[in-house]
Amino acid sequence: MTKLTGQCLCGDVKFTADGDVAFQANCHCVDCRQTTGATFATLLFMQQSDVEITGEVKSFSHSVDSGNTLTKHFCPNCGSQVYGTSKSNPQMIALRAGCVNEQGEVKPQINVFAGSKMDCTMMDPDLPAPERMPG
Repeated sequence: MTKLTGQCLCGDVKFTADGDVAFQANCHCVDCRQTTGATFATLLFMQQSDVEITGEVKSFSHSVDSGNTLTKHFCPNCGSQVYGTSKSNPQMIALRAGCVNEQGEVKPQINVFAGSKMDCTMMDPDLPAPERMPG
């Protein structure tokens, strides 16, 4: 079991999580780059029932190449994206690693959408790096 806490930049949106982290990934897709403003997003996936969110969030949903709908949830005050959800896997929540207080628990296992990574992005050569999302 992993216990995580975190918050947005201004602290209006917080989370506590107590459960197993199903997996962790660095995502290099264009959508993740655009929504984070960074060269990739690091995500920690957990059961939604193991995570408690407090504070008001705004949401933005969009369709991806697979036909799935992803929803980004962010603080309406500071704009920090705190977590994401997926229509195709509604029981899971993707916590944004940059909002996690327990930095030592952030240990990505894979780099997905490596085919979309920015040339300047260095990746751990020991992690799998499929061109797209593995099926």
